[in-house]
Amino acid sequence: MRMMITGGGTGGHTSPAVAIIEELQKRDPRLVVQWIGRRRGIEQRVCTRIGVPFRSVLVEGWPRGSSGQEWAGVFRLKPVLQTDLRIRQGWVAGKLALGIARSMLYITRFRPQVVVGVGGYVSLPLCYAAQRMGVPTVLHEQNKRLGMANRLLAARATHLFLSYPDTLGDYPKDRASVVGNPVRTGFASPPTQADARSRLGLDPAIPVVLVCGGSQGAHTLNAAMMNAVPQFGAGEAQFLWMTGKADAVEARAAMAKLPVRVEVFPFIDDMVTACAASDLIVGRAGASSAAEISVLGKPSILVPYPHATDNHQEQNARAFEEVGGAVVMLDQECTGDRLAREIRGLIGDRARLGSMAKAVLALAKPAAADAIAEEILVLAFGGESGG
Repeated sequence: MRMMITGGGTGGHTSPAVAIIEELQKRDPRLVVQWIGRRRGIEQRVCTRIGVPFRSVLVEGWPRGSSGQEWAGVFRLKPVLQTDLRIRQGWVAGKLALGIARSMLYITRFRPQVVVGVGGYVSLPLCYAAQRMGVPTVLHEQNKRLGMANRLLAARATHLFLSYPDTLGDYPKDRASVVGNPVRTGFASPPTQADARSRLGLDPAIPVVLVCGGSQGAHTLNAAMMNAVPQFGAGEAQFLWMTGKADAVEARAAMAKLPVRVEVFPFIDDMVTACAASDLIVGRAGASSAAEISVLGKPSILVPYPHATDNHQEQNARAFEEVGGAVVMLDQECTGDRLAREIRGLIGDRARLGSMAKAVLALAKPAAADAIAEEILVLAFGGESGG
C-alpha cells in the first residue's frame, strides 16, 4: 500500500501518527509511506528516528486572534485588508497556497492510495490538496475539542476518527467513529511495575512519582516542583522528573542535597518504563500523554497548558476528572505547597490510587491503532468497512 501521512507541530500529533504507521507496517510488509510536514519541525525529527521518508511544505500557524471562520475565508480567497494583522494573515495565506500547490505535486508523483491527517496546522496543505484531487482522506482528532485544521477538513473527509465520544465541534456524524487515541507499541505492552523499578534502580517499597511537562518541559510545573520536593522526607517518595533542557541544571542543583530521592532528566527516552514504574503521574494534559496515561491505567495530577489552542488541554483533563481518574490543577493554581499537598495525599491513600487507576482505564482505547489501520486498508484496497 502507498500512504501519505501529515501532521505535527507537537508530540501530541506525531505520536499517534507513529502508532498508526507501526500498526500498518505489521499488517502490510510492503507498506510505502511518506510523511509531509514542516521543515525542521518535530515531525521531521520523528521521521529521521523511525526511518520514514519526509517531504516539507511551506505552512505557518494562523496569526493569534483569528478564528476558523477567517481560515475559511482564506480558502474563498477573501481580500486581505491593509492592517498589520491582515498583512500578516495575507503572508500566511500565501504560504498556505504554496503549500497546497507543492502538496499537489507530491501527490501526483507519489500516487497515494490514501492520505492520513493527524492534525496541527501543518496537515492543512496535503489534506486539502488530497480532497480536491479525489484521494481518500482519513483524519484523526486526538483532543476532546476538534482542532481548527480538522474542523476545516472534516466536511470532505472520507472518515474522521475521534478520541472522545462527546467530541466538541461540527463534523459529519455519519462518517465519524470513536476509536480513542493510538499509542505507540511499547505502551500497549509495558513492563510490570516491579520490573520497571528494577530497570531504573528504584526502591520497590517507596512510592514513585513521575513528573513530566512534555518534551520541552513546563516551567510552571518545574517551578512548583522546586518548592514541593523539599517538603518530602527520606523514604516518603521517589521522584522521576523530566524538566526539559531549560530547567535541568537548576533542578539538579536544587535537588542534590535533599534526603528524598530525585532523578532529574532533561528528557526521558524510555517513557514507557518510567510510566510503568510510577504510582502517580504529574504532567500536562496533551492528547498523547492523556492516551498513554489511560492505557497504562495511571492515576494523575494534570496541569493543563493554559495557552493550548481552543483550551483543548483543559478539556482533555476535565474528561479524566469527570470519571475520577485525575486531579486537575489549573496553571495559576500550581504552587509548590498545593502540589506537595496533592501528591502526599494521593500516594498516602492506596485505596484512592486504586480507584483512580480503574476509573482512568475506562477511558483507554488500546485498539485505536488497530481500528484506524483497518479502515485505511479498506479504503486502499476496497471492501466493506467494519467501523
